[in-house]
Amino acid sequence: MSRSTVPVEGDVAREVASLAKSHGFSVVRLATDSLKLAMELMKRGLTPVNALEMYKLLEKIIAFDVVPVSLSFLELLAKKWDICNDPEIEHYLKETGEKFGKTLLSEFKNFNEFIRVASLLFAQFPTARFTINKTGNVWRIYFAPAGPLSARCLARFAEEVIKQFGCVTKTQYNPVIAVEVECQGKTL
Repeated sequence: MSRSTVPVEGDVAREVASLAKSHGFSVVRLATDSLKLAMELMKRGLTPVNALEMYKLLEKIIAFDVVPVSLSFLELLAKKWDICNDPEIEHYLKETGEKFGKTLLSEFKNFNEFIRVASLLFAQFPTARFTINKTGNVWRIYFAPAGPLSARCLARFAEEVIKQFGCVTKTQYNPVIAVEVECQGKTL
C-alpha cells in the first residue's frame, strides 16, 4: 500500500491522531476510512457537513423515542379506530409536536435551517412523498400520506413542530397534506 500526504489543518491532524490512538486505530487507517466515508457521501450528493447535520437531526428523532412505523399502518389505525378524529389523540399529537419542536430548537436556530436539513434527510428515502418550495418568507410543504384518514394525525403533529420556530401554519388535507408556513423576521 502506498501512502500519500493529504494536507489538513494542524488542530484536525492532532485530533485525528488522538482519536485514532484512543480507539486503537492507526492514524492512516482512521484517515483512510474517514476519506472513504466522505467519498461515499459525496457520490450521493452529500457533503460531510450536510451528513453531520442530518445525523444530528436523526439523533433528535431517536432521542424522542420515535420508531419507524409504516404510513400504511397509521392509515389502517385511522381507518379501524378513527384515531385521527379522537380529541384525546389530537391533544397528544399537539403536545408531542410541541415538545419535539422545542427539542429541535436546541439544534436548529430557525425553521429555514431545520427544513433544509430535514429535506436532505428525507430525500435519502426511496419513497419520499413530499416536496418543499419557498417564495419570499412563505414555505409550501406538500406531503402525500398513505391515505386520507391518517392525514389529520400527521398534520396536527407537524403544525405544532413548526409553530415552535415562531411560524404560522395553514393546513389543507385530502388527498395531499398542504402546509403553508409563514415565518417572519429572524426565523428566516
